[in-house]
Amino acid sequence: MRDTLPPLLVTPPWEQKTPLVPGLRPPTERVVDWEPGEREEWQQRLPGRPYFTAALREIHRLEGWEGVVRAFLDGQITHEPALFSLFELGPEELVRPLLADWHPTLSRTSDFSILRAVAVRFGADAHHVVFPNAKAHRSGWALMPFLDVEVARLMAAWLGMASARRQAGEWFARHGLAAVPYLVPDALGTRRTLRDKAAAALLQIASRYGEAGVVETARRYGDHAACAVAQILDGDAPADRPRRVSWLDLDLLPEVCLRDGRALSSDAVKNLIGVLTLCPGVRWNGPAEIYPGLEDALDHCDHASLAAFGWAVFEAWESAGMPSGNSWVIDQLIWLGDDEVAGRLGALAVNSPVSMAKHITGVLGDIGTDAALAQLDRVAQRAKPGLRRTAEERLAWATKRRRELTTP
Repeated sequence: MRDTLPPLLVTPPWEQKTPLVPGLRPPTERVVDWEPGEREEWQQRLPGRPYFTAALREIHRLEGWEGVVRAFLDGQITHEPALFSLFELGPEELVRPLLADWHPTLSRTSDFSILRAVAVRFGADAHHVVFPNAKAHRSGWALMPFLDVEVARLMAAWLGMASARRQAGEWFARHGLAAVPYLVPDALGTRRTLRDKAAAALLQIASRYGEAGVVETARRYGDHAACAVAQILDGDAPADRPRRVSWLDLDLLPEVCLRDGRALSSDAVKNLIGVLTLCPGVRWNGPAEIYPGLEDALDHCDHASLAAFGWAVFEAWESAGMPSGNSWVIDQLIWLGDDEVAGRLGALAVNSPVSMAKHITGVLGDIGTDAALAQLDRVAQRAKPGLRRTAEERLAWATKRRRELTTP
């Protein structure tokens, strides 16, 4: 039976032998790569006036920005909004020399627009301000223009985290092949944790930009490295490893059958679950991305048994108390669900907490069938205002996407 199974379900990437090319060094430069109009848009969203204390306002009135800078150097400015205003609005020739020694630590109540401000004003010189704070608070939006080895490693790690996977996917979609040189040394290095994450990131880029482009970009490290990267992309080396799903008992799930009626083995089912946990899932700025090779694997299976299996996984998650960090349980219904599942999701969205209901509308939009769109329309008509708007927007997006896919 192993001969008739899709390779992904027999020997998944994370179980395969690793090609190593140790000693490669990633680029050291830090790049801030703005999309057309993006920098100007960020700039427009910055505050237009300083938020100074009364004492600092008086210093500014009497001595101008030079006086404010002197107060900063004397340690007189401790009020966070005033500090931010200095670096957001102070003359660049006065504040740029201060930037290297400024290491703010933002809290949850901080105004995170400071990250946008210093990125716009100081570019890569603001990396030491933007990166640690964006990392600590998983504010991936602040890192979108940044391209360097630290950001690439962080985004590779975030691909394996349900709470940050969407932001990481957007970053890799944005930078594409330009991110490859920052990942190859880790993907072919000796540290397994970095290696697995970087390999998964290369697969993510290849799924969008093509394997040939990734391999050719990796050739800057030599032909041996390019061949090793090709092995990774061909499924001959491990990608990110799925987490153990301790709350799910595979023996209690219904069988997944091949099209000829034979049931998948327990090992194949375990690998299927592993792949599903690694799918990027819903993206609000585009269609969901499927794990490389999964679409082919699912085409070998009976769709009705897949739908029953997928819903049983969802019900097992519900019965376990819906443990956090498992958004993949809802996302997997994009690939496994059928019209009956779409109906259940629609009913569930109307009666669920807002965060889960919004996630469900995203899944229905990605399913995109007549039944799924009908459920989105139902949610848009019956839900409370906040969810209603999300459902309406997702319905409009899904309808437009479907039209684009079907129009010659």
